[in-house]
Amino acid sequence: MRWEESGEPNLARAIITHGTLEQAIEIAVTENGQPRWVQFQPFGGYLDDFQNFEGFTLPTQVEAGNHFGTEAYFPFFRARVGEVRFLVL
Repeated sequence: MRWEESGEPNLARAIITHGTLEQAIEIAVTENGQPRWVQFQPFGGYLDDFQNFEGFTLPTQVEAGNHFGTEAYFPFFRARVGEVRFLVL
């Protein structure tokens, strides 16, 4: 994995390589570092309603779909997290 500058403030871009395949992932973050959306073409989605669970701040609302960032965006996945449990091994 390598990081690239996106040229946009508050936008991170990671390039992940596996064998001959390469995929760019973009993550938009707020001023305090919370991720707001994530995109890997043509799929992406929004992260919202962050809550603290045992010291970890996680999104409790997620919406995602194909053609993210375009007029053809079609969100087909929506989740609302009500509880987070961490397993102790």
